[in-house]
Amino acid sequence: MIFRISLITLFSAIVLLSSCSKEDESPGPICVTQVYDNLLDIEASGISYPTTPSLEVPANIQWVVPASAKEIINNDDYKVYLGAGPQAMPDNVWDTYEFDAPWSKNLDRFLHIDSTALLSSPNAPYNCQGTGCFTPMQYLGYSWIELAQTVANTYVPCLTEELDLELREVPEGHFEVSTIKKCQVLQFTDEIYQLTDNNGNYYVMHATENGVQTTNVSLPQDWTLELVSLNEPLIITPFGNEGDCYFNILVDHLGQGYHQYMYADDVFPSN
Repeated sequence: MIFRISLITLFSAIVLLSSCSKEDESPGPICVTQVYDNLLDIEASGISYPTTPSLEVPANIQWVVPASAKEIINNDDYKVYLGAGPQAMPDNVWDTYEFDAPWSKNLDRFLHIDSTALLSSPNAPYNCQGTGCFTPMQYLGYSWIELAQTVANTYVPCLTEELDLELREVPEGHFEVSTIKKCQVLQFTDEIYQLTDNNGNYYVMHATENGVQTTNVSLPQDWTLELVSLNEPLIITPFGNEGDCYFNILVDHLGQGYHQYMYADDVFPSN
């Protein structure tokens, strides 16, 4: 199990010249941003990308209605793999199998995406074609393909006290924000649950843990979540430079997940 114990403090007690006051020497309040010990928060990671679409929707895109998937995650490098191919793990094995560290099943999720298309593995060559776009892996005698990778994540807002949290537990009034690589296109129609910080950043709910979407959630100050009708389909592509596949994913304390689809600034993270 990975424990969330790393701290970033806004101020530290610094020994200065004798003329400094005692107040100057006192440590300030803590501000916990790092979620996992072995994964940097977004600021410390140095990640930066333009908030423009990194690709155009292919003219021959083949939309599929998302269904349940067998996903495993390597908790050392945070790569997610999807069971696929002729040797995919069968249901009767998957349902009861206990994976050894650093592997574990990814979260079981109920998806609220109307249709989607997976274009490639996140680290596949740019302009790849066909099966060359998907990075294969053999594990436990079964076939998998690389689906996504988390490159950084952060608590928003930061935690002002140390909490004994379970793996993937998010405190009320906070989000776990993950920047991931995933070369996927998503489409929403009719209605969406729209989340915003009311500063120009917008997110759409794409998954829940229990299958029920709700606005009855504890949000940070000034954030809002509401059901919104769409005049036309909302199609979300990855962001970044050409060849990038960045998404920001938020998770609230109920386990509801959101894709960011509109940014307040031209570059993420903003300066």
